[in-house]
Amino acid sequence: MRQLTLVSYGKAAEAFELRESPTPNPEPGQLLIEVEGFGLNFADVMARQGLYREAPRLPFVPGYEVVGKVLTPGAGVSNDWLGRRVVAFCRFGGYSDHALVDHRAAGVIPECMPPGEACALATQYCTAYYMTDYSNKLRTDETALIHAAAGGVGTALVQLCRRKGIFTIGLCGSVEKLAYLREIGVDLPICYKEQSYPDVIEGRLGKRKVDYVFNTSMGKSFRVDRKLLNYGGKLFCFGGASRSGSKGYLVNDLSFLFQTGFLSPLFMMMQSQSIMGVNMLRLADHRVGVIGACLRELIDLHTAGEVHPQVGGTFSAAEIASAHEMLESGKSMGKIYVHWT
Repeated sequence: MRQLTLVSYGKAAEAFELRESPTPNPEPGQLLIEVEGFGLNFADVMARQGLYREAPRLPFVPGYEVVGKVLTPGAGVSNDWLGRRVVAFCRFGGYSDHALVDHRAAGVIPECMPPGEACALATQYCTAYYMTDYSNKLRTDETALIHAAAGGVGTALVQLCRRKGIFTIGLCGSVEKLAYLREIGVDLPICYKEQSYPDVIEGRLGKRKVDYVFNTSMGKSFRVDRKLLNYGGKLFCFGGASRSGSKGYLVNDLSFLFQTGFLSPLFMMMQSQSIMGVNMLRLADHRVGVIGACLRELIDLHTAGEVHPQVGGTFSAAEIASAHEMLESGKSMGKIYVHWT
């Protein structure tokens, strides 16, 4: 089988190598999938930069989700999976034309579902759905602030919030993305590089009127968001994009910590606020059934037309460097999908 192996840290054009490896046999509870394609996530960029601690040692095959057909069910797995087209969450190894996945983190999809949209339902939509539906209950007429709203998870959050009747505030890093945010239904789109988003929000809604904050960058924005958060509000932390860069672990972590600041539980109690960290990789390690439940419920929502994943770029496996560069640039909108030819 073919695998895009990460062989060195650094620039995308120099980091990957196409390698041939024996096709594995599934272990008990696993599915062997013939992969049509896979999606990219920002964690892939951080892993390529050597900044993702959970990543295996070099060389390894990145990738968190795949779409394709089941070739072989492992022992203890129903033969009903055989030949079915699925989307599945994988614990690395997705940049391959064959992949092993836990059957509990897979879901059957229609033959007509576009593969890029299917991949978006896995890591990115599952991350959003876990926050908006699985672990929390959003209520109509509340307000949500969504960072990186034009990205994969951001797009999912906008759609999932809007189906609950939530007023959405979407942040993006370029004026060009404002049109996209309006297109997907963001009520108050803001380019944070052109305007002070706290000033815009407080000018429009007043102080402490944000009920939910979905923050994928952290760093300095965490302190800003806390001042916008309503009494009884919730702040979800599901990424650390501000850690991305060329510095080593220690320097990056210390800088990240000081930017974020220290927080006392007493302060949160007095404001009746809560902060929730979300790491889907940890859930996949220890509560894989949660991942599968979110994924299958999202497939149903997609089939019913209630969510509409946006694919912002499609690349062949030979163009993996260009796909990474697009995601890393911050200019992408929606899901980046890579297919095997």
